[in-house]
Amino acid sequence: MKHTTKFAIATLSSMLLLGSINNAAQATTAPLFGGNTINTTIAKAPTAAEKKKMIEAEKARIVKLKTNKPGEVYLLYVSDKALNGGSEFLYYVNFPTFKTYEDYEKWTSRLKGPVVVEPQSMPEGYSFVKGEIQNSLDNKAFEAKVKAEGKGKVVYSKKMEWTEAGQIKLEYATGKDNIIFQMQTNSFPMKDSKTYRYKSVDSYSEEDRKKYGKILRNQLYWTEKGMTYEISTNPGNPLTKDELIELAKTMIRK
Repeated sequence: MKHTTKFAIATLSSMLLLGSINNAAQATTAPLFGGNTINTTIAKAPTAAEKKKMIEAEKARIVKLKTNKPGEVYLLYVSDKALNGGSEFLYYVNFPTFKTYEDYEKWTSRLKGPVVVEPQSMPEGYSFVKGEIQNSLDNKAFEAKVKAEGKGKVVYSKKMEWTEAGQIKLEYATGKDNIIFQMQTNSFPMKDSKTYRYKSVDSYSEEDRKKYGKILRNQLYWTEKGMTYEISTNPGNPLTKDELIELAKTMIRK
């Protein structure tokens, strides 16, 4: 009787063991469709050609998004920069331009930080020609955020919300003479200027005036809190250094 019991127990144990193995085998070889079976298929990684197609599709989507929307900036992140001409990031920008000072003033009312404005003592006869605004594209923190959000993705993009100008340029003219007021974020650390610096076209060598005559301008400039400010006039403009300094005193809204 004892032997019979031991045999029965051993047989039952063998059956249970075989049943477990059989169930495991069935689970492994179960069809991938129908019933209550679990789909264990691993997604196939996209090929380089498929990734390239995804990247180009996202680029086209961004271009369509920012059409006719001045001021919008999008940053594209590509995990495999070899598929993007060697660039990990790509900015898409549509910076605003202005034909009237009123439109410019209305647009900049939303901005924080320093902004170029029309000086209080503008020389007689000068009128607004055009204005341009750009944000600073040197934004490592935003790039790091986009990269983190796009981790594990072939391509990822995000709209950049900016509230401070990185560069502004306003041009005024009268007859053949013009004045350009501008500001720009410094790309590397610079000490603040204690005084205004001035360089006239006449101070350049004769060789430089011949070589760069089309781009040389009289310049008054200074640096303050990471920004460089400048007033420039065309060669032969009668405005003096002192007159430009007076304009500089009221050309920035802080």
